Amino acid sequence: MQDPDIGANIGLSQAPTAQRTREWILRAQTDATMAVRAIHFHGKYVGNVVLDQIDRRLAAARLSIYIGDATARGQGVGSTAIQLMIRLAFRRLNLNRVWLTVHVQNASAMLTYLRAGFALEGVLREAFRWRKTRIDALLFSMLASDFARRRRRRP
Repeated sequence: MQDPDIGANIGLSQAPTAQRTREWILRAQTDATMAVRAIHFHGKYVGNVVLDQIDRRLAAARLSIYIGDATARGQGVGSTAIQLMIRLAFRRLNLNRVWLTVHVQNASAMLTYLRAGFALEGVLREAFRWRKTRIDALLFSMLASDFARRRRRRP
């Protein structure tokens, strides 16, 4: 997360510190509105995949992911982590809807989400600050019924 490009892509509002990272990890371990998984590639930690804002009444949560290690990008690591997390969301947590946002400059993420089965819901106009410029973000979601349909189509 110290990489300025990673921070800009995920919208960090403050520079990461070891203390803030420790606090986030401790909160993630006890907060019922979060499900966090570390991503490993060839035995090395490379990022996180997160369900947060879990709302049991609405059966919904937000998905986010980051792959901080450049050598792990483009290897299917993110796609695999997303698939495992949405399986957790729909099968174990019994959610109905998983949603996410991605800024319009992140074309590779958009393609990954579409391939994973997420549907584009709309545009959040100027909802993201990319460096010092306001840009649009896109809202994607997947429903439990979408997930079930995709699972039935696979051989």
